Amino acid sequence: MSCWVFVLCLVLGLDDIRVVQPHSPTNDIDPTVIYLTQYAMDSVASKFPYLVWKKLREGQEVRQVAQLDWRIIEDDYDKPFVASGLKFVPLPVMHGEDYICLGFLFGEKSKVAYISDVPRFPSNTEYVISKSGSGQLDLLIMDCLYKKGSHNVHLCLPQSM
Repeated sequence: MSCWVFVLCLVLGLDDIRVVQPHSPTNDIDPTVIYLTQYAMDSVASKFPYLVWKKLREGQEVRQVAQLDWRIIEDDYDKPFVASGLKFVPLPVMHGEDYICLGFLFGEKSKVAYISDVPRFPSNTEYVISKSGSGQLDLLIMDCLYKKGSHNVHLCLPQSM
């Protein structure tokens, strides 16, 4: 099994994971494990069918694409899951007005929150990453698209601060 593990919330740029995988002209490599919700999996399947369904049609040429091992996490955002021995707690965030994306809280001795692709936080996620929620965070990795201004689906520096 590959040592690379990704926890996925958005899908564009997904095929670029192939650059961190060993080159194989036959795509005969250990796949990278991807953890995602069923909703994200459905989106991936529609945008990148060649990453999901690997069976080649007769006469179809093998092309180098990311080799991925899909692992569906539960849609119950309060339920942690374990990946590579590390417990992850999903943190729902809004990506635009109508799309729920996930950030993640992880770490036992040191708590780290990773949150990207977000313009705003639901109150329960805001509480978890606040000084009074889930214990003090040791590190917050957060979205920041532009130095100035604003964006409809990402935080910019003024909002991140």
